[in-house]
Amino acid sequence: MRLRRRHETPRPRAHGARRVLILTADVGEGHAAAARALKEQLESCGEPVEVTVIDGLAAMGATLRSVVSDGYRTQLRVAPRSYSIYYAALEHLAPVRWLTKRVLCTLGAGALRREIERRAPDVVVSTYPAITVVLSHLRRRRMIDMPTVATITDMTGLFFWAQRGIDTHLVSYDASVGDVERIAGRGSAQVVQPLIAAEFLEPRDRGAARAALGLALARRVIVVSGGGWGVGDLEGAVDELLSLADATVICVTGRNAEAHARLAERFARCDRVRVLGFTDRMPDLLAAADVLVHSTGGVTCLEAMARGCPVVSYGLPVGHAKLNTRRMAEHEFLLLADTPAELVEHVERGCATRAQRPATPIVGAAIDAASAVLAVSRRVRPIARWRLRMASIGAALTLAAGGGVWILSTDELDAFASVFVHQVGRVKTADPAVAVIVSTSSGDVRAVVHRLARDGLDASIATTTAPRHAALALLASSGDELIPQVVRSRGLLGWIHTGSSLRHEARALHLHHHFFYLEPRNPTFGQLLLGRTAGGMPVRGSVALGSRTPVSAARLTKGDTVVVTVGSSGRSLHELDRLARALHSDSLAGVPLSVLER
Repeated sequence: MRLRRRHETPRPRAHGARRVLILTADVGEGHAAAARALKEQLESCGEPVEVTVIDGLAAMGATLRSVVSDGYRTQLRVAPRSYSIYYAALEHLAPVRWLTKRVLCTLGAGALRREIERRAPDVVVSTYPAITVVLSHLRRRRMIDMPTVATITDMTGLFFWAQRGIDTHLVSYDASVGDVERIAGRGSAQVVQPLIAAEFLEPRDRGAARAALGLALARRVIVVSGGGWGVGDLEGAVDELLSLADATVICVTGRNAEAHARLAERFARCDRVRVLGFTDRMPDLLAAADVLVHSTGGVTCLEAMARGCPVVSYGLPVGHAKLNTRRMAEHEFLLLADTPAELVEHVERGCATRAQRPATPIVGAAIDAASAVLAVSRRVRPIARWRLRMASIGAALTLAAGGGVWILSTDELDAFASVFVHQVGRVKTADPAVAVIVSTSSGDVRAVVHRLARDGLDASIATTTAPRHAALALLASSGDELIPQVVRSRGLLGWIHTGSSLRHEARALHLHHHFFYLEPRNPTFGQLLLGRTAGGMPVRGSVALGSRTPVSAARLTKGDTVVVTVGSSGRSLHELDRLARALHSDSLAGVPLSVLER
C-alpha cells in the first residue's frame, strides 16, 4: 500500500528572503503535525526563510475558537451522531455550506486580517479547512494581497478543504487533484510529499526500533491508535487482537486522558498490552510495528505508509473520518475492517505483507511542500470591485425586502399599524346609540335583514361578497347598509390581493371613496395598509359578540361599535334578539356605523 505519485519537476523558487505564516488549529493532531512538518521543511530548505506558526482559530477570536474546537471535541465524545448529521448536511446541502462559511467569515475575517497584516508575510499557509475558508474570503475580496496556500491531507471533505480564493492546494494523493480543481479551478492543486516529520521518511531498522522500545523479543507488534484525540473503539480493537497468541499490542490514546486511564486499568495485568498516551515515539513505533490499526485515517496513516507499515482501519468514528477512511480503502491505501472478524483477518494479512516487504520510505517522486510554498504564484483572480459593491447592495436590498415582507405579513404589529392606519373602534357621540355591525355570508343577508327589522334594529351588514339583486333591493327599502368584509390572509403573501378585492367589492356595493369595511380578527399590516390605499376605513369594533361571547357578558355604552357574527340559523339569529333586548334595557338605539359617525 504505497502512495502513488505523479512524476513532477520542482518549480523554480523565488529568490530572496521569504516570510511564511502558517495558520493551524488545535482540532485533532493532524493539522498541527502538518504545520510542524511544513515548518521543518521550510527551515531546512537551504534558503533564507522566516517561518511563523500560529493558531489561526485563536487569531480569529476566542469565541470562534471555542465554538469550533471545543464544540467539535464535545460532539465527538458526547453526541457523535449529531456531528454525522451536521457533516452530511454540509456535504449535500449547499445552503448549509453557505451559511457555515458566512458565519465563519463574519466572526473571524476581520480579526484574521488584522493578524496577517501585523505579521506582514510573503505567503500565508492554512492547514485547517475552517481557516482556509476565511483565508479564501480575504484573498478573493482584496482584503489581503499575498499568495495563499492550503494543505489537504484528507481525500474527502474537499468542499471545505478546497477554496477558490486559495492560489495553491498542497494535496497528498493524486486522486484528489481532479476533485480539488473542479472546486477551485485549473492549476489549483499541487501533489507534494506527505506533510509528516522528516523522521518518518528516514530509513529505520525494525530490529533497532524494537530494541529501543523494549520489544526485541516480540514476534508480532500491532499498534492501535485513535489519533491525537484518542477516538474510536480502541478497547474493542485491543480485545480482539489479543486473540492472536503471539501478538504484542501497543495502544496509543493520544490526548484522551479518560481513555488512557480506562484502558490502563482494563489491561493492567496483561503483559502483551501497553497503553500509551500522547507520545513522540511514533517514528519508532511505526518502524517496529507489523500493522497499524487506526480509527481516523488522518496524518498517522500517512506516517505509517511512509514507514511501509500496513494500515487497517477499524472502529471508525463519525463524520468525515469515516468517509475519508472508506475512500482511502477504495484506493487501496489501507484495509477497512467493519467487523471484529474482519479486523483479525486484515491484521494477519497485514503482518504477512510486512514480513515479505521491507520498510521503504516514500521518496522524491513528488516535490516537497517547501518547494511548492516558496514557488507559489498568484493564480487567484479577486472578485471585481463592482461585483462586490453590487453584492453588498443586493444583500441590503434582500434584507430590506425580507424585513418589509415580514412587517407586511405579520399580525404582531398592531401598535405600529395604528400609527399609519386609523382603525375604527368606539365613536365619539352624544346620542344614546351604538353602531351595530353584523358579520354574515352574502346568502344569509335576507334572513338577517328580516330579523333586524323584527327587533327594531338598523345595522351595517358586512359580507365578503356582494349579495344577489333581491337582497340588495330589500336592503334599499330598509334602514340597513352593506359594507365589505376582508378575510384573514392565507400564506405569506396573501395580503397582496387585499386592495384589488376590496375595490371590487366596494364597486359592487355602489360605495365610493372613504367607505368602511370590517377588518379580519387578526389583520396583517399589509392588509391594513392596502385596504387604506383602496379608500377603505378598517373597522375593528370595540365589542365582539357571538356564540362564544354572549350579550349577557358584554357591557354596552353609547358610541360602542358592536360586531355580531351570525348565520341564517335560528340559533345564530337569536344573538340579534338578545342584543336588541340588551340595548332596549339600557335605553340605547342600534344604528348603522355611518349613521353613528354622522
